[in-house]
Amino acid sequence: MPASSSTGSAGSPEPAGTPSATDAVARADALLSADGQFGDSAAIAERNLARFRLGLTMLARHYAEGAEVLRATAAAPDERLRPLLYDPVLRNCFEVDLVELERGRLDRSSFAAYVGDGAADPSADAPSSTGPCEALAHPHLRAWPGLGDAWVLTEPAPRNDAQKKLGERLMELYRDALGSGAAAPVRPTDEVMAGLRAGADLLATLLPSSGAGVLGHVTVVGFTHRESEEGPLQSMSGGDPLPSAVLLAPERCASPWLAAESLLHEGAHLKLFDALRTGSLVANPTERVPIPWRIGSWTLIRVFVALHFYVHVLAFRAAAAAAGEAVRERFGAPPSVEEIDEPSPGTPAAQDGTYRTAAERARHLAECVLSLPDEALTENGRRFARWLLAALRLVDAEAPEPPARAAAAAAGSGEEGRLPEIPSKGVLERVAPVDACALPGLGQLIVGTTRSARMHWLNARSWTVYSLCDGRDPASLRAAYARAVALPADSEEAGRQVAKSLRRLLAAGLVTHSG
Repeated sequence: MPASSSTGSAGSPEPAGTPSATDAVARADALLSADGQFGDSAAIAERNLARFRLGLTMLARHYAEGAEVLRATAAAPDERLRPLLYDPVLRNCFEVDLVELERGRLDRSSFAAYVGDGAADPSADAPSSTGPCEALAHPHLRAWPGLGDAWVLTEPAPRNDAQKKLGERLMELYRDALGSGAAAPVRPTDEVMAGLRAGADLLATLLPSSGAGVLGHVTVVGFTHRESEEGPLQSMSGGDPLPSAVLLAPERCASPWLAAESLLHEGAHLKLFDALRTGSLVANPTERVPIPWRIGSWTLIRVFVALHFYVHVLAFRAAAAAAGEAVRERFGAPPSVEEIDEPSPGTPAAQDGTYRTAAERARHLAECVLSLPDEALTENGRRFARWLLAALRLVDAEAPEPPARAAAAAAGSGEEGRLPEIPSKGVLERVAPVDACALPGLGQLIVGTTRSARMHWLNARSWTVYSLCDGRDPASLRAAYARAVALPADSEEAGRQVAKSLRRLLAAGLVTHSG
């Protein structure tokens, strides 16, 4: 769907450039990139790379014809895997293959087919960071040299049959992502490229942590035109149909400010897309809430996606308001009027003139999140809400208060109530066979079972409990865990940690109980 044009002041009560305003922006920028699950781009990339390796290994178990190439790819070094994971066609193939595997319908692996026929082999003169689709681009243009490896989408120029097939699939995904009314990719002029690069520079200057971070989640930038009943396309992110891609109307690069906010908008979506691949936020993905500026309702995950964007854009506008003269001399003055898409005709917001600013919408979405019952969110979801609402308060003093950590930690009784009870006797054992990938630096283990073809993410505590389920009885397990984490053997805290982790391991089918 077309994205809104978003520029202007954040409406901060502090005058531009004051120490308190500058400090709030710096703290918001740091917070938005600090959370290990949702903000730290390096950690998000590490988890996605581990998921990629494990997924390829699981696919190899179930697809004998392509097993050799899938296992060989999974065993490749990181520098070889990254260009494959973030290639639009191969990422799309990988995600489709995983869905088919989980549904028990994997007849063939499209990922294995592309890699097996040589389409993914780098050319002799290409840099190691060049992905398969990028190798087809002619002319080859880097989107923002010095800030990342993103490239610009142009008409593919394949050199052999395998590359021709890859290029045709890339254009098919491009058209599917845009829908009806899609035009061919526009080859950008020198002026458009200059505006794009100035926008990326501005974004990284204003928000050196979170702004520069979202650029790293963009692999390809395409320029295009599209007309629809909602109006002309301004910008969009690819998501599943065209992974790691941002599509822009060339006019969005007429100003560094327009380009920067467009890149922040779509890059934030891509960052969240990557983060959510390794953990769900909501218990019921079909639950919906009414939105006063839109006809109909939104799913809870869409509420989170929109709130995530609005928090980032408010941080950007606060940074723009607090920017010094050096920024204005280099990039020009920020627009003085906030632009945001109009409420849909016939909605309450359209009738009474409300929800016309990013701040108003962010506050409403934050209230929606705070009003949810405990059981509506997963543990990840509650963490995400606390983190995002804390960042919102730094750039909007009128935003609702995030929940206290103690209250949030006590929530989730509904989720715990759905888990199996802990046995008092018998034997606890890990299921076999499994595929696993360890991330010791992040304190996480990702495990996939051959029974369910699903991946399970274990934190450090669950990983320790899982490793100790080797035929012990529950009492022995608790004692061994207490020793491993340096707690007294009869510690109530050790018992609580073991019980919580074990219930989840049993529910996931990673541990069995007998006797």
